[in-house]
Amino acid sequence: MSKRVGILYCIDSLPPTGGTEQQLAGLLERLDRDGFSPHLCTLRPGQPLRELPADVPHLSLDVSKLLSGQAWRESRRFAAYVREHGIDVVQTFFQDATVFGLWAARLAGVPIRLASFRDLGFWRTPRVEFLMRRSYPLATAFVVNSAAVRDHFAAADGLDPRRFHVIPNGLDVTAFTYDSGRDEPPRVVQVGNLNREVKRGDLFIRACREVADQCPDTRWQLVGDGELRPAYEALARELGVADRVEFLGRRADVAAVLRGAAVGVNCSDSEGFSNAVLESMLAGCAVAATANGGNSELIADGQDGLLVPVGDAAALGQAVARLVNDTELAMRLARRARERVEREFAWETCVSRHQEIYHGLCR
Repeated sequence: MSKRVGILYCIDSLPPTGGTEQQLAGLLERLDRDGFSPHLCTLRPGQPLRELPADVPHLSLDVSKLLSGQAWRESRRFAAYVREHGIDVVQTFFQDATVFGLWAARLAGVPIRLASFRDLGFWRTPRVEFLMRRSYPLATAFVVNSAAVRDHFAAADGLDPRRFHVIPNGLDVTAFTYDSGRDEPPRVVQVGNLNREVKRGDLFIRACREVADQCPDTRWQLVGDGELRPAYEALARELGVADRVEFLGRRADVAAVLRGAAVGVNCSDSEGFSNAVLESMLAGCAVAATANGGNSELIADGQDGLLVPVGDAAALGQAVARLVNDTELAMRLARRARERVEREFAWETCVSRHQEIYHGLCR
């Protein structure tokens, strides 16, 4: 029997929530154990950690500062772990883990080093950009979740597009029961943490104000929490829609919240490939989303959802009103959306494509 490929996934932390974290957890759970041996490395001790599969070893490092003696000492622990467990591939997620992981893996002699990009670089600052650009040459290849993400980083950082592998997000299609029925009064739902302005919870609220008269009974629900919530609650009061906008906080039962909703909204200014949009499509919601990043690859406007310009509250509101008021259109889009997710974005497809890349690079 040939040796299993040892893969060490390196990320800042792996809490129970978060889109990238959800995708990595899916790989850890579903990677074929006959051919692969997955491991996890985290850099932030003390952070919440989601439950891991029993057969996934966890290397917990303490790398609070990249350019420090502590980081150097932890890179030696990393190297010892790599040699002890016969790691063939290191794959990194997020900025700090990418800088640390690529350098530590190179110094440890790991033959395959992969950096993952899953957004359009909204986090870029001069310091982070400086460190990332000096780490890219150490990567064997890059894994991205949309062509838009590939094109962005290739252009912004002068990277060869041929070094990129595009693998869209995976989803458990059995976790969301398709429901063609709609609750009354109609519900409009946006799922996303309220700790990043780029997610534009404020635009969601302004869109509600734009069509308040056209959709007087519609309930607008924000699922998620974060430091921006008080400001959004104040905005809802200021615009006179506090009685229509509901803040549901963090929910573990997103599938249940989406079931029966009329419209699923994603109004981010920047999006790599949205798990929330996938979940809305799978649950039977008609989707209205901003036309940026992976949204434009996931949704064919007018066929399995509606796309609107970035930052346009009036256009978003009108798209939502159209889906709320035209139930035949909404049901047709929702049905096609569900079919597409089942066909193209099941976890089996995502995991299989990762495994093909790992085998190909190792050969």
